[in-house]
Amino acid sequence: MTDMTGIDEAKYKKWFLLDSLLIIGMWGFLVLSETFVTYTILNAAVSRGLEIPMVLLALFVLVLLLMFFINGMACLNVWKSIKAHMYEFKYYD
Repeated sequence: MTDMTGIDEAKYKKWFLLDSLLIIGMWGFLVLSETFVTYTILNAAVSRGLEIPMVLLALFVLVLLLMFFINGMACLNVWKSIKAHMYEFKYYD
């Protein structure tokens, strides 16, 4: 167990909320950047007159969704780790 003496819990909750917003922002940035890269690749292919087979388009969507899911799980693990150890390591002091 952690010794909770001398810890300003309101301060910790405020900074933890800000860290949570930062993690959500990081995930959002990753989603936007990955979507932009995928859109740019597909748009460049279509503008050059290439027809994209439905199988390749489905593969792009699958990979994009997997990246969203994996990034989301990684961000969630970071959030859980901060929440679990913030008092233990006096993270916000």
